[in-house]
Amino acid sequence: MNFIREKTKEFYLLTSEVENIFLNEYMPGAPGDYVKIYLYGLMYAQHGEEMDHKTMVRQLRVTEEQANQAWTYWSNMGVIKKHMHLSGEKEQQGLLNYDVEFLSLREQMYRSPIGDETKKQEEEGEGEVENALENPDLKELFSAVENRMGRPLTSGEVKEIFSWSSELGASTEVILDACEYCISRGKCNIKYISKVVAQWTSQGMKTHQQVQEYLDELEQRYGAQKRILQSLGMNRPATEAEKQLINRWFDEMHFSLERILEACGRTVSISNPNLRYVNKILENWYQEAQKEGRDVNKKVNVTQTVLNHYYEYLRKKEENEAQERKEEIYSKLPQIREIDRSIVELGSSISRNLLSGGSRSSIEQIRKKMKELESERAVLLTENNFPIDYTDIKYSCDICKDTGVTEDGRRCSCTAKRTEEAELWQKSN
Repeated sequence: MNFIREKTKEFYLLTSEVENIFLNEYMPGAPGDYVKIYLYGLMYAQHGEEMDHKTMVRQLRVTEEQANQAWTYWSNMGVIKKHMHLSGEKEQQGLLNYDVEFLSLREQMYRSPIGDETKKQEEEGEGEVENALENPDLKELFSAVENRMGRPLTSGEVKEIFSWSSELGASTEVILDACEYCISRGKCNIKYISKVVAQWTSQGMKTHQQVQEYLDELEQRYGAQKRILQSLGMNRPATEAEKQLINRWFDEMHFSLERILEACGRTVSISNPNLRYVNKILENWYQEAQKEGRDVNKKVNVTQTVLNHYYEYLRKKEENEAQERKEEIYSKLPQIREIDRSIVELGSSISRNLLSGGSRSSIEQIRKKMKELESERAVLLTENNFPIDYTDIKYSCDICKDTGVTEDGRRCSCTAKRTEEAELWQKSN
């Protein structure tokens, strides 16, 4: 008697086997697209179907660079091996110039083929781990890690945790804090936790208090980064480059968050607020503080007297610029000088008539003549490619005419911005 199973003709009706070790140990800590790329490639590898990288990235709607990053990640994790194409082998495929071999995670964990010397070292390592299991403190550590992970540890994980203590010199408190920190963020992979343990230990952390202080500072810095970006209208996490720039403001230039946010507030006048613009402001403040030997967070006070002097400076500057434009027009269009002179004379004539009680009709005639001259002046300017208001005084604020006070005697809304400008003006004079 023979037993025969019907073969499935359609490839997509078959099933693929995924090791539970992968699902439990490797998948939770991996980026979603990396998992998608791994599983898709595994399906074709298990059933011996042809699939090239270019077709794969097109079907998965990812870029070649993303696929290359995924395979590099899995290679570093020991899940696959890359076999690079030699010269003349297959068609060159840019970043993806290699074949991918899917490794058996069970073989690696329990039945790795090793040479005599390696086997000897492995057996010695096993002996150290067995001895460690007899150590009450280490036994308690393994049990505590299992409780935090919610499952028994594999033999490979026991070896890894033992190496944190024996090779890195990590304390029990740091190891347990690292486990809690990673697990709370969904990073349950032992290799990920290992990197955190190594980093914290290299920074000299030994106690729970040191770890907590570090995490508190990290949380505060994250909150500061978030507030800075939000003040610029960016509701997203900071990129690595942005984090480095912001950290420099705090750690090297020693600015407070309040002072940084003040610099961010000065970007409202530009169309595209960004961190580079803020950085220029802070660098200017830093250099000024260095020259004056003062704290970077100490502001230069602007008194009302200084503000009044600054308004006066602005008005004189704007009047002088208007006069220069007027002289330019007079030299290019002499007839406008005559028109301006006639308009001034007619204005004086209106004043005399009003004081002497002249008739309304005569005053209206003078005003009519003035309007005709003003129209003639406007035509001359526009015909010669000059704006009609070219010779007018260009005030920074049209509401208060750079006096700081509105017509009804109230403080003008421009004073906040003028105060900031006066701070810089005061230091340059």
